[in-house]
Amino acid sequence: MADLSYDDVRKIIEILDASTLDEIHIEIGDFKLDVRRRGAGSAPLVVAQPPAHATSAAPSAPSPARKVPGEVTLAPGQFALTAPMLGTFYRAPAPDAPPFVEVGALVEVEDPLCIIEVMKLMNTIKADRRGRVAAIVAQNATMVEFGQTLIVFDSL
Repeated sequence: MADLSYDDVRKIIEILDASTLDEIHIEIGDFKLDVRRRGAGSAPLVVAQPPAHATSAAPSAPSPARKVPGEVTLAPGQFALTAPMLGTFYRAPAPDAPPFVEVGALVEVEDPLCIIEVMKLMNTIKADRRGRVAAIVAQNATMVEFGQTLIVFDSL
């Protein structure tokens, strides 16, 4: 059995409060811990999570290329989807399903782009603006870090 102190549980609750998640489920061996926000009821397994993007608007005048976390240089008129959390990156909703997006695809606001799995919780990452997929930087089924570039888009 895992030994969790009061401070450990308090920190887990603080993580939940600081996030947009409604529920955290932790299993360590036979030990299980479920923490839910009040009123969350039974939260779904797949949770919509807003993506963390480079939020600057497309420049009106040409500007030099800029560096984004994840060692990708963006050209003028491009923006990137960066990982909003540490976890495993998946391009498709299931191993046998087609990827959410491919290079060249047009993406609209709220279109699903990928999934990041954290502690068996699948977080669907959705587009928060329109664009055309220019490059998919992250490799499927690999660990990504917070702020790492996942997908690069051309602004529309």
